[in-house]
Amino acid sequence: MKILGIMSGSSLDGIDLALCEFEKEKSGIKWKILKADTIEYSDEWKEKLKTLPHLSGRELTLADYHIGYLFGKESKRFLGNEKVDFIASHGHTVFHEPDNMMTLQIGNGSAIAAASGISTIYDFRSMDIGFGGQGAPVVPIADRDLFPGFTALVNIGGISNISIKKSGEIFAYDISPANQLLNFLAQKSGKDYDKDGEMASKGKVVDEVMKKLLSFDYFDLIYPKSLDNNFIKNNFIPILENDNNSIEDKMATGVEFIAKTLADELKKHLGNSNNKQVLITGGGAKNTFLIKRITALSEGIKIIVPDNLIIDFKEALMIAYMGYLRVNKENNVLSSVTGASRDSIGGAVCVV
Repeated sequence: MKILGIMSGSSLDGIDLALCEFEKEKSGIKWKILKADTIEYSDEWKEKLKTLPHLSGRELTLADYHIGYLFGKESKRFLGNEKVDFIASHGHTVFHEPDNMMTLQIGNGSAIAAASGISTIYDFRSMDIGFGGQGAPVVPIADRDLFPGFTALVNIGGISNISIKKSGEIFAYDISPANQLLNFLAQKSGKDYDKDGEMASKGKVVDEVMKKLLSFDYFDLIYPKSLDNNFIKNNFIPILENDNNSIEDKMATGVEFIAKTLADELKKHLGNSNNKQVLITGGGAKNTFLIKRITALSEGIKIIVPDNLIIDFKEALMIAYMGYLRVNKENNVLSSVTGASRDSIGGAVCVV
């Protein structure tokens, strides 16, 4: 089965498209990414996505449809004459409030299907929310089935999250804000991001800022737990914005914060494990200074950074796999991860 996975992350770097092929075998799922691309958002869309939580109901509904048409149009252009079975789209998260039993990812599935001419699966998180879960993280199902050789898998995107395999079970949770913090600082210097962590490598860690970043109750909560983008914007970003140290020092502090929170979790879970291999993907995996700090703080743990195809498109692959499970009527969201009352089959299907 060929499925196009679509991911739009909180770092606003663009629309990730990954055409994936899945085949069930006795030994497990055989898979490959056939081709992939990232479509950058226009400046107009970037600004609109930043303001989504503050729009009126009508404006938000318009954005839901219009970004759906955009996803569909870009999918059609990307695929050309390639025949695929389904599109699976995560959408772009506007609100994620599991305490209020609510999550919202825009990118209307009917709009995607109509614009692309391909049956579309979307809205993967709502069913789990309805069963009392966090609706996040959803990536562990792919971590379990598609990457069996690793004890821990980490994705460093706008938010850093982790999947841990223990005693035949898998659990996962959000660790900390990540690229959202670093990209915010980079943009203050007129850059989209800090390439290779060059700015951060020139700065010094500011202890006072570090203490503030680590002061939130979230870090003391037991999993399952997840972070909301708006909570990060309203609580973590102001700490950096209101500090008077140099951008380089704040960037170095942000990197150390991401590295420390991750390394602490790795040491906690992998300390007595026979397999101490950790796969790191997401945009943060390309930040060589950040990887250097994670490695330094994670004594005895082997940090593995894969090739760019997996780094850039693992989340889109994961969404495609969730779509594959959905159309085969198999559970694709795990209650052991989200804290829901049961495993569930997430995703609404718009058939063309």
